[in-house]
Amino acid sequence: MRRRRALAALLAWSVLESAPALVSGRFVAAALDEGFLRGRSAVGLLWLLALGGATALGALGTRAVYPRLGDVVEPLRDALVTALVRAALTRACDGTADSGPRGAAPVARLTRQVETVRDVVAGQLLVVRQFAATAVAVCLGVASLAPALAAVVLGPLLLALLGFAVLLKPMIGRQRAAFLAEERAAQLTGACVEALRDITAAGAEPRVAASVGAAVDEQYRLSRALAGFGAARRAIVVFGGNVPLLLILLAAQSLLRRGLTVGALVGALTYVTVNLEPALRTLVQGVGASALRLSVAVRRLAEGGLAQDGPVQPDVDAGDGNGTTAPRIATSRRPVLAASGLWFRYGPQADPVVAELDLSIAAGERLAIVGPSGAGKSTLVNLLAGLLSPDAGHVTVLGEPLAAIPAPRLPSLRTLLPQEAYVFAGTVRENLVYLRPDATDAQIGAAAERIGAAPLLDSLGGLDAHLVPARLSPGGRQLIALVRGYLSRAPLLLLDEATCHLDQGAELRAEAAFRERPGALVLVVHRIGSARRADRVLLLDGERTDLGTHEDLAARSAQYAEMVGLWHGAGVRAPTPAVVASAPAQ
Repeated sequence: MRRRRALAALLAWSVLESAPALVSGRFVAAALDEGFLRGRSAVGLLWLLALGGATALGALGTRAVYPRLGDVVEPLRDALVTALVRAALTRACDGTADSGPRGAAPVARLTRQVETVRDVVAGQLLVVRQFAATAVAVCLGVASLAPALAAVVLGPLLLALLGFAVLLKPMIGRQRAAFLAEERAAQLTGACVEALRDITAAGAEPRVAASVGAAVDEQYRLSRALAGFGAARRAIVVFGGNVPLLLILLAAQSLLRRGLTVGALVGALTYVTVNLEPALRTLVQGVGASALRLSVAVRRLAEGGLAQDGPVQPDVDAGDGNGTTAPRIATSRRPVLAASGLWFRYGPQADPVVAELDLSIAAGERLAIVGPSGAGKSTLVNLLAGLLSPDAGHVTVLGEPLAAIPAPRLPSLRTLLPQEAYVFAGTVRENLVYLRPDATDAQIGAAAERIGAAPLLDSLGGLDAHLVPARLSPGGRQLIALVRGYLSRAPLLLLDEATCHLDQGAELRAEAAFRERPGALVLVVHRIGSARRADRVLLLDGERTDLGTHEDLAARSAQYAEMVGLWHGAGVRAPTPAVVASAPAQ
């Protein structure tokens, strides 16, 4: 009953949200026929002002939709978690549970899959609901202007929707095949790199090269085939959104002779161009892009989420509509980031900044890097990001040597947010989707809300407003960069004091958002709270390093204890380890 009430409320606010789509063409027609074409400019302006009022009502409806959407989707998430945990406990009690992995990692994977289902269902519901409300409003509006035009608009639209429904199932199948082929190629290549010495010793290079080449060729073939579906999706949008426009123009002369007014003709064109075509494009792109993500998450949950060793998150997209496959968080049992025997110095005679460092970061782990000024924190982050080459040792991302990864591929594997955030002249949208060009408005809005940047985007004038970097405060630039990094699909995120210009509350909110984001997170921090909230802390000071939890380091490291005392304003004298270990958490 509660879910029905939530759905009813969502529907009611959706009707209000579609008010501009319902009256836009009608009000434009009235503004022309009763105002401007009769030389009555004031009347025309009043009709346009009424259209502005309807737009404000639509914005009010949009604002109210999101809480109602949560009322619908959150119970679904809770029911799914309850069912999965109950099934797992039942298997354990019956002795039928398989010998899958134990501990917190399987539960974390289950949580990520459930969150994926929740997010995608919310996105799908948002897109489908908006399209349905807009399509009904457009058809009613066109029929009110000229009943004969309703069939001209409705016919191509229904055919386009039918074509999309027919296309959806094979498209998901082809997406999944391409996704799995890419996984196989990556796994085979990684295995061959690890066993390269043995392959060379056995003289098996030709056979191994043939196997890897066959896997890469299969991935290429499937990716090419997938490009055809991108073209088909564009064709569906053109047919359903532009063919009605062409038919209206072809019939214009005949309709005008039969008494259709010029304003009504322009109003009908307004309905199609301003409302119908954008809604159809959003539907086709949004549903097509997230269908595979939902199907993979549901399948892995159905296969037994608590016992599966799946990827970080199957965030696979149909692409940008041109047939290109968007970057994804790849599947791997290896650590997301690993550094082995890392050495670096700024000159042959200089003291090493990083010396013999071994580090491994797993999927879902949050590592904080701390140390005094000049200790090499930013240098280490640049080494881990591939911006600097180590003097010795190596860094791998998802098992791939960082030095061997081509520069164009690096952004799909790791994202670096430095202290001085990069913001360029262009629209707000262009700045936010720089690392994920296919992000929808709903995804951008959700990311901005989670990071806490929504008020900033509103003050800038929205996503299509022109951004002047010089007018942004350092904190504003960091918020823009944080949303950009959150939207990135890279499995490794490196934040080099990327929140230092935010106040403590804003920093806490941003960190909480990144903790929910799949993948691994490395932070150079400047507040004790950030270190305490991390899974592990790396204390760095040139050749001296120490790694552990905040509590472990505070208990055993006098240097870290002194730093904690400084953070708390306790002066420069280091408290004893016993005092630090027993101090209450703040």
